[in-house]
Amino acid sequence: GDVEVSEGIDYARFYTTSMKQFAELPDVDIAPKGTILVISPWNFPCAIPIGGIVAGLAGGNTVILKPATVAAPVAWLFAKAFWDAGVPKEALQVIITDREALKVLTTAPAVKHIILTGGTDTAQNIARSNPATPLSAETGGKNAIILTASGDRDHAIMNIVASAFGNAGQKCSACSLLLVERSVYEDKNFQDKLKDAATSMKVGSVWNPGNVVGPNKLLKALELEKGESWLVPPRFLDKHKYVLAPTVKWGVRPGNYSFRTELFGPMLSVVCIENLQQGIDLVNSLEYGLTSGLQSLDEGEQKLWKDSIMAGNLYINRGITGAIVNRQPFGGMKLSAFGGGVKAGGPNYCACFVNIADKPGSTTDYTQSYVKAYEQEFAHARDVNNLYGEQNAFRYLPLKNMVLRLFPGDNNEDAKMIALAARICHTPLSISFEPGDDRTAALASLGCPLKEEALAGFLKSMKNYERIRTCGADIPMEMYEEAARIDKYIATAKPVKDGRVELIHYIKEQSISFEYHRYGSILEVPSVE
Repeated sequence: GDVEVSEGIDYARFYTTSMKQFAELPDVDIAPKGTILVISPWNFPCAIPIGGIVAGLAGGNTVILKPATVAAPVAWLFAKAFWDAGVPKEALQVIITDREALKVLTTAPAVKHIILTGGTDTAQNIARSNPATPLSAETGGKNAIILTASGDRDHAIMNIVASAFGNAGQKCSACSLLLVERSVYEDKNFQDKLKDAATSMKVGSVWNPGNVVGPNKLLKALELEKGESWLVPPRFLDKHKYVLAPTVKWGVRPGNYSFRTELFGPMLSVVCIENLQQGIDLVNSLEYGLTSGLQSLDEGEQKLWKDSIMAGNLYINRGITGAIVNRQPFGGMKLSAFGGGVKAGGPNYCACFVNIADKPGSTTDYTQSYVKAYEQEFAHARDVNNLYGEQNAFRYLPLKNMVLRLFPGDNNEDAKMIALAARICHTPLSISFEPGDDRTAALASLGCPLKEEALAGFLKSMKNYERIRTCGADIPMEMYEEAARIDKYIATAKPVKDGRVELIHYIKEQSISFEYHRYGSILEVPSVE
């Protein structure tokens, strides 16, 4: 309860502060989108919905909160705190619905943006039932820690057990996969210590404050597949099989059910790897990319891993749960996130829920503004907290590729702005346009591949790009529908001249947390880059 309430306070303080930074930009107009629908989960009944509410309200929107039904009493208490603090009930409402009523809400024209924290399938269903309404969703994860032969084994076991079994393994960031280099994997001493650490955790009712692992329900993954065995066999404390003690499955292989499936419970699957590169390849082969960890004291391995792993929150030599607002902005990649790749608790999150446009008659030179913004905000990793003993770097990464789809009503100057922004952010951009709307002469100098193709052909090619860009939201519904079907994001905001705003569309965000002290002793502060 302390952690959740503290995080809720952090959101309330940080989002209002970060929104002011956009409001103070001199050359843009900012307007609220309208009504924001926040759909929050049961496992964090306080902090997560408060974050969604504050993000919506900070932009001047009205907010409807739909909490998980079992979390409704908590939601009602903090909603009353908002109302008592002066937020009008016309601006914040709380509703409890069944599935049919929720579907009415998620497809309502009055709702202009949806914030979801929940399952990947839930996000997909919402996106496909109402593809034109923007969705910002933090979804599931199949989160892994890699332990190499260069890792501190005792320290690693402490971090692994805390990440896998804390909160009964029911955090979306929890570790459910452990990939261990063979020399460590086959070490009987390591196996015994991991087993001892897992079995020593106190399990039982949540009403006993001495217990660490509480109720859950996890059955299918408790069946062994070929080659698998139990290092710590499953043990239920109750006849209903709700309270499962920490469980460790040994000999899990790529492709097995417990390797690829998100498991919301206290079960850890251990995989043998030959080297770090194989571990990275296996982790990157998963559909998810939320949190990921490395236990290694080798600086070369640390660099290889952090520059290769595809996940939103990276952790080196520490646990992979417990992200803190501003310190470790939270959000994933691949099927762990839906939307523009902007992290909750980060500097750009509130800007997702407002409409930002150039001021009428703006004289801003976007060629200079984009370069300046990139250098000041986007080019370099930074640690805004500067803790002693733990580095928390926040950085922007280029997209693998992107496509701009132009329509006859779009002007070439907007296309040039988009092309320049993508180039400055090092994101490869292709430009697609309709047959008969030839842009070749006007856009040839941009250096982007130009493709003349009918809408049907473009729709088929959308799956080949990490993100799609347009010059506005008035686009064919078929584009929205196809994007929802293939889990792609379309950035539809009209381009603006202010680089601090525009360049957000061409990057993705990543947080790296590195515990660089050794049992309290600090040898050297690592470079943030």
